[in-house]
Amino acid sequence: MPLELREFTLADLSRGLEIEKLAYVPNPFTPFLFPGPFAEEANNMRSESFVKTLEEDKTARHVKVIDTEIEGDGHEQMVAWAKVHVYKEPPELTPRVFGPGSNIEACEKLWGGLLAQRTRLVGDKPHVYLHMLQTHPTHQGRGAGTMLIQWALRQAQELGMPAYLEASPDGHSLYLKNGFKDIDLLETDLSQWGAKCMHKIWNMIWYPKEV
Repeated sequence: MPLELREFTLADLSRGLEIEKLAYVPNPFTPFLFPGPFAEEANNMRSESFVKTLEEDKTARHVKVIDTEIEGDGHEQMVAWAKVHVYKEPPELTPRVFGPGSNIEACEKLWGGLLAQRTRLVGDKPHVYLHMLQTHPTHQGRGAGTMLIQWALRQAQELGMPAYLEASPDGHSLYLKNGFKDIDLLETDLSQWGAKCMHKIWNMIWYPKEV
């Protein structure tokens, strides 16, 4: 099988951030949330945030999917990646910081709402948080996303903990197929910045199977 799960390391970060940027291009809300222009300072802030997580955050676990038929090393072969946080104790939830090029007010409205929802739904309970899952646009539909979801669910099953995530409309059906259930829906009005419809994010949960 050409797609394989591999460990994600610091050397993969530049490729991961490239995939992240490309994955959000088709999102119709990106122009309202991140209109740019983006100075090097913004890129450095994002990179430094991930470096700190990789080196210091003991709750974080990372993985990547590579295509073994692509020529090059594991870094060049990477087509998707994911990050989960394993919270055995209540996590310290803090607001996200947005760099230059972001619409600060719109971002704080959206992510502030997500933080409030997450705090209310699972903030004080042990859980595995599927924080990030990104696939390169030219490799979507090949099963990489499912591989990453199943990897995250294995972490949750082994620990006997529920898995929680926040799903966009693009990923919602895939998470449903993999056993997640809707527990709430956050709709954010971004019309004052030009959005023509409500921004929707589903709060979803998966419970481990009894052994």
